[in-house]
Amino acid sequence: MIGPGLVSVTGETHRKQRKMLTPVFSAKHLCTVVPNFYRVTNKLVQAISSRVPAHTVGTDIDVLGWMRRAALELIGQAGIGYSFDPLTEDVPDAYAEAIKYFAPVATSPGMLLLRQAALYLEHLGPAWLRHWVIERLPVPSVRRLIHITDVLHERSVEIFRAKRTAVEAGNDTDAKDIMGILLWENMKVSPGEDRLPEDQLIGQMSTIIFAVMDTTSNAMARTLQFLAAHPDVQMKLWREIIDVKTGGNHLDYDQLHALPYLDASLRVIFRHPPAPLSARQALKDTVLPLSDPIRTTDGTLLHELALPHGTNILVSNLACNRNEALWGADAHQWKPERWLAPLPATVETAAIPGVYSNLMMFMGGARSCIGFMFSQLEMKVILSKMIANFTFTLSDKPMIWNFAGISYPTVSTESTKPELWLKVKKLHEG
Repeated sequence: MIGPGLVSVTGETHRKQRKMLTPVFSAKHLCTVVPNFYRVTNKLVQAISSRVPAHTVGTDIDVLGWMRRAALELIGQAGIGYSFDPLTEDVPDAYAEAIKYFAPVATSPGMLLLRQAALYLEHLGPAWLRHWVIERLPVPSVRRLIHITDVLHERSVEIFRAKRTAVEAGNDTDAKDIMGILLWENMKVSPGEDRLPEDQLIGQMSTIIFAVMDTTSNAMARTLQFLAAHPDVQMKLWREIIDVKTGGNHLDYDQLHALPYLDASLRVIFRHPPAPLSARQALKDTVLPLSDPIRTTDGTLLHELALPHGTNILVSNLACNRNEALWGADAHQWKPERWLAPLPATVETAAIPGVYSNLMMFMGGARSCIGFMFSQLEMKVILSKMIANFTFTLSDKPMIWNFAGISYPTVSTESTKPELWLKVKKLHEG
């Protein structure tokens, strides 16, 4: 669906891709993208402000819709050097629309079954033949996904080749977007070594966008909902941000990472990961050790499980992050203060394999989220600006979070439209 990018490949190909991409997600590089993040976020603030009349108790705003637009524009500019959305005006973009609808269609129950079957279709012949077969399935969601992926692929190829031409001509030597830097680094590698071919480079574009867009925007919307429901937390966060700002200046990379209450507030959200489950497959026969033994129906006590090659595994990131045996009886409570004191000894000694703060938000191991620092920085920039300019309170409209490949909010159990409404009020200057 998205090509041979980092989340789609395994083995030596995955190692080469990860090695090539790691430097662009380092703290050193992220420091340079902060000004670009603020340029986009300033437009977001301006756009929302224009829709919130002055001197009102609050205006209902679909904050998820705005977080999605902002997240897409941020990863567009910082990821591939492309602008999807000016934010201050509504301009349709077929590429942007395809991206927005990809995840809901691709993770629908029917499509999940088809994706399992697709593992066996690869033996039917070349890619063009498989595409021809799939096109003729009389299933509306399949045809919709084909249209979406075709739009994405054609536009990605166009953007990639224009960027590659600029790099090869030496016109993009100061590129700060991920794809620009990746192209430069790839050119330095001798052919036949770790250099990535064109199809893998194009695959990274879709991977970078999808890995950040829905997950980050949904996490941001949940953060604002949490703050609206806890005005005391919102006030503490506002005071921390305002106390550090001087003369209305933006907070730089170091200042953003030196705000303990902002960091604690995000960790609360990270305990409710946008992707509650992660799918894995055993690529060879292996043994899975258990932290606690389990007793089978015949009374046998098992300390490990034998997993044959091809075994599908669902990892519950959500359950691990809120396991009462690890986190205590208040594991399900929203408490930023949890992170301002030593964590329970049971958490510290559990050896949770997540790459961030004893949490499975970004998974762990060789296939952990390579962009977790990028995502945190993006959320801190947006949140610091939103809290400094607006107050948020709960709307009268219902908010129901749906358990899915990427959890999303709706206004009813019958609806499948992602939306989350809050009352937004502008803060006065000074």
